[in-house]
Amino acid sequence: MRKLFFEKVECLKFAGKSLKSNLLRTLLSLLGVSVGIFSIVAIYSAIDALNQTVMNSMNKFGQNTLYITKVSFMGQSNVPRWKRKNFPFPTFDEYKFLQKKLSRTDVKAITFRVFLPATKLTVPGGESVFGAELIADGSEYPDIQTLEFASGRFFNKAEEEKASPVVVLGADIKQALFADQPALGKTIRIYGKKLKVIGVLKKEGESIGPGNDGRVFISDNFARSIVVPHKSFTAIIVAPKPTAEITKVVDRIRILLRQKRKLQPGEIDNFFVNNINTVKEQIDKLTSILRLGGGFLALFSLLIGAFGIANIMFVSVKERTNQIGIQKALGAKKSFILWQFLFESMFLSMIGGLIGIFLVWLGTKIVSQVSESIDIRLTLQNIILGLLISSIIGIFAGLWPAWKAARLDPVEAIRTGG
Repeated sequence: MRKLFFEKVECLKFAGKSLKSNLLRTLLSLLGVSVGIFSIVAIYSAIDALNQTVMNSMNKFGQNTLYITKVSFMGQSNVPRWKRKNFPFPTFDEYKFLQKKLSRTDVKAITFRVFLPATKLTVPGGESVFGAELIADGSEYPDIQTLEFASGRFFNKAEEEKASPVVVLGADIKQALFADQPALGKTIRIYGKKLKVIGVLKKEGESIGPGNDGRVFISDNFARSIVVPHKSFTAIIVAPKPTAEITKVVDRIRILLRQKRKLQPGEIDNFFVNNINTVKEQIDKLTSILRLGGGFLALFSLLIGAFGIANIMFVSVKERTNQIGIQKALGAKKSFILWQFLFESMFLSMIGGLIGIFLVWLGTKIVSQVSESIDIRLTLQNIILGLLISSIIGIFAGLWPAWKAARLDPVEAIRTGG
């Protein structure tokens, strides 16, 4: 065992000397592997960052949050498109009906959401904001999505039921209307109505999909007094308790809503109960496909790198034919010659891989400095993956030249090399 260890150390020394003696050739041969490893690690890091951003946005809604509306979030349905187009949006009465009938042992919170037309917000005698995203929600909404407040609070059940003229501002809207001045207790106008600011949300930053920074929240009951909700996109959002059996909750919602809409046994549901977890699963599948596709594209760069190393190794074997012959004449085993060239090939590939990974790390730092909204990181998993791939490339690229070198006849090698 000790003899074998020293033999491998000697092989490493020979491989190192060979790489140092041909430094320019070594650097050129690294280029292909560096580009290949950079491509695959960069692609995987970008996909991971995109997936994490989407998941973070969706995780705010908790597990198995249900969206009841006229459209399917998955975009696929057995119902013809012309039928789905004629489905009615959920109504406030249906929301109150479900709120009353659904068991609170299974349901944590339920709210009625209305996406109201973009409108103008004005501070009397002050600034105005055009095109603000106006959302009407129930008082239970903070129990469904985690909301962080810079100041104030969300409206409560009493304010919802009384249709109190109160409003919660996203961070960007507050900044546009009041700049660095406090907003709590101030008045703004929406659709000509005066509303009192009772809460300001913390800044979320840019995200995939709509965030709360540019939103304005009012109560669903107050919204009904200033606009016609059924002309807007509406949804009933239900948050089951963690202990609830989701399939039973979904079935209960379907039965109740069919009953409310007086659908006959043979008629199809004219609504969809969308589970946020199903959307997450689809995103995971999409991420896997993207990783596979990205890896396939990067494979071409890796193949070019592998062929480059293999070519360099064949040249190295030819140049050192005389040296190989002398080593074998002095009693060097085939395995000793084989490992010399395998180590050399693996060194080339591993150094190329490390350069590629370093370039990805450098790229993530530059992106982080340029944009705070993009959180792209070089994970340990992707580092290990890059090093593993570069090791495999080194072995396969050097195996045939190394085997050929080990098979050389010592007398013929000395004669040819000389």
